[in-house]
Amino acid sequence: MRLTARFFGLKDSPPAILGMARVMGVFLPLVAATVTFSTTFYVIFVAEALGKGSYIQGMALIGPLIVVQLAVQTALDYPTGSVGDWIGQRFILSTAFVLYAVTFYLISQVTYDTPYLLLVAIYAIQGVADAQQSGAWGAWFDNNYRVAVPKDTDRKQYGVMQGRIGMLFQIVSTLSLIPGSVMALIYGRTWVFQLQSVLCVIIAISLLYVLRDLPEVRGSRSERPSTKEYGSILKSGVSYLVDNPFLKYVVFGSMLASSSIIVWGNLILFPMYYLYLLTDVAVASFRTLLFIPGVFSQGVSGTWSRRFEPKKWIPRFRIIQTCGFVFFFVFATIMFLLPPSTDATMVQLFIPFTSIPVIQIPSNNAVPLLIIFMTFVSTSFFGGFADILTQRIVIDAIPNRIRNSMYSLQPAIATILAMPQIALFGWLTAIWGFSLTLFSCGLISFIGVVMIRKGMKFPRPVVADVSAPVAPSRKEQGDSPITTASTQADPDPSDTTSK
Repeated sequence: MRLTARFFGLKDSPPAILGMARVMGVFLPLVAATVTFSTTFYVIFVAEALGKGSYIQGMALIGPLIVVQLAVQTALDYPTGSVGDWIGQRFILSTAFVLYAVTFYLISQVTYDTPYLLLVAIYAIQGVADAQQSGAWGAWFDNNYRVAVPKDTDRKQYGVMQGRIGMLFQIVSTLSLIPGSVMALIYGRTWVFQLQSVLCVIIAISLLYVLRDLPEVRGSRSERPSTKEYGSILKSGVSYLVDNPFLKYVVFGSMLASSSIIVWGNLILFPMYYLYLLTDVAVASFRTLLFIPGVFSQGVSGTWSRRFEPKKWIPRFRIIQTCGFVFFFVFATIMFLLPPSTDATMVQLFIPFTSIPVIQIPSNNAVPLLIIFMTFVSTSFFGGFADILTQRIVIDAIPNRIRNSMYSLQPAIATILAMPQIALFGWLTAIWGFSLTLFSCGLISFIGVVMIRKGMKFPRPVVADVSAPVAPSRKEQGDSPITTASTQADPDPSDTTSK
């Protein structure tokens, strides 16, 4: 336990919290490896099946599938989060990974003759799994942490722990990129998908046994609520967000900024990479190089973020973070001034005594790739700082009773905001190219930061849950404590009061 406490920065924390931190430290990296193995070629595999061997022709049919996935996730994100508040996060997460297992297995069966409607169903199932998984990990740990460690009033210790968890996740994600591509090269892509399916089943079963709440948290849902109570949880989360100006502007601003990340990941990322890098292995190699500095930034972000006052620095960090305004402006400039060259000699590094390439880099695109690498490295710290500082001020502003639903509502908002952007920017990219799309994403992110800055001017609510009331930080004068009926010492599950 001492080693766990020292690594996660959880000094003087009770053994129960150290055990939960250890669970997060084991399972989140396992999840990272499981989902990362196929990320480099997942979209290309489906696109090749749709295009009868040509992924370029198949990309035109990928867009509607992504919209289906995002639409299903958006529709179910908040309701499934409320179910998590209703029955507990372990059931929600376990079910999510069962659905992920089904998705990976079905993808492994996709061929050139697979009906398009089956792919629609596969992407819809993945949307359901994404909806159930989103917010559940954080809600489970945060609910228990607030009960067990009330003395960490400014949540600096909590921030260090989050940084270390992020570092572990980043390390495993980094180490999984190239092995995933190599396994696909040796055994085939379908074999990798089937391996992921098996790992998801193992994770789903394990979570039922290891994801346990403290007695105080279990007591808040010891009497299983009725369906009517579930409806009240569903409504109270939205009301709580809309009625509180601090949360309203901070959450909506953060999600508007995050919507640009969704556009980047679904519309820009892989097409841009393939323009500069040309092959699967080259993309995986470059992504690995990009992830390595991220490991260090995640590891120190929790510790270094303690030096910064959240209300002052969160907007500043959001401006210069990865997938922030400055980031998109630099990438737009790169694409405009240094367009990719298709006539390039590949610099390759092979596994000793084999013909299996580990690293491939096109020599003619070295300069723009170097600038891209430097941009990622220089901005990677600030997103971690902003995330941890935001979580430090939000953890005590949300009642445990609606925490999972609130955490799930946030990605739902981001997805809703991203879908029209994907449609619009996809059209702009086809007409004007990537530069205008990248600059537009940066402008959207900047508007989100303006909203966050406005939200920071309002008092921050501080709720008191099943443990002793949590006092606001001395640095955050003007914060107003709010005690909800659902967070009294002996909560009444039938009470629908939300504020």
